[in-house]
Amino acid sequence: MLELRDIVVRYGHNQGAVTAVDEVSLTVAAGSVVGLVGESGSGKSTLARAAVGLAPLTSGTILWKGAGLDPRGHPPLQYVFQDPYASLNPRMSVGASIAEGLPRAIGRRERPARVTELLEMVRLDPGDVHKRPRQLSGGQRQRVAIARALAAEPEVLIADEITSALDVSVQGAVLNLLKEIQTRTGVGILFISHNLAVVRYMADSIAVMKSGRLVEHGTTEDVIERSAHPYTKQLLDAVPTMTMGNGSS
Repeated sequence: MLELRDIVVRYGHNQGAVTAVDEVSLTVAAGSVVGLVGESGSGKSTLARAAVGLAPLTSGTILWKGAGLDPRGHPPLQYVFQDPYASLNPRMSVGASIAEGLPRAIGRRERPARVTELLEMVRLDPGDVHKRPRQLSGGQRQRVAIARALAAEPEVLIADEITSALDVSVQGAVLNLLKEIQTRTGVGILFISHNLAVVRYMADSIAVMKSGRLVEHGTTEDVIERSAHPYTKQLLDAVPTMTMGNGSS
């Protein structure tokens, strides 16, 4: 279980200080999918980055299974970024990128087989192992990024706007893949999006952020059907129609 307690992230000093995350507490249990939703600038990505040491933690506590977690170490968390092309090394092959995330306990001889297994898990052709990111489509690159994150055998996966940079035609396929992986592996997921329709499809529970604060949190059904905060109702009114079919990547 990942616990974020009273997290504050503040940039700048004195009168010029800007509070990006303001005393937010959130829990992600293994096997669950927690949706974190809010408009751009709401602080949702900053909160997630703070959990893995990519944003400065002004105050608050990060706990893993009840104990303190140093995000600068090697926590059981992995991050999948919004832009797969930017997050993959353009000079590294698909296979090398995935292998880089494998635990050191996996020996050199076993690594190729594990990379093949991960490629198949994200429904990519193992024959793509020697390709570079530029040779892949956006959807394929995001699948590689997911495979690389899974290579580290995380217990919680942070998926930050992972479909917003993709064509609408392939967004549904990537989301379906992530749901399938979550069911198969039991990994917990903190799923971040500005699109409440996507979060509704993916998550067991939903947390809503606005201006750095958590304004609503509950089961998906409660937040969607019985939302209490006016901001959540605004997000619901703006929900687009989205088909989650098995599109190509």
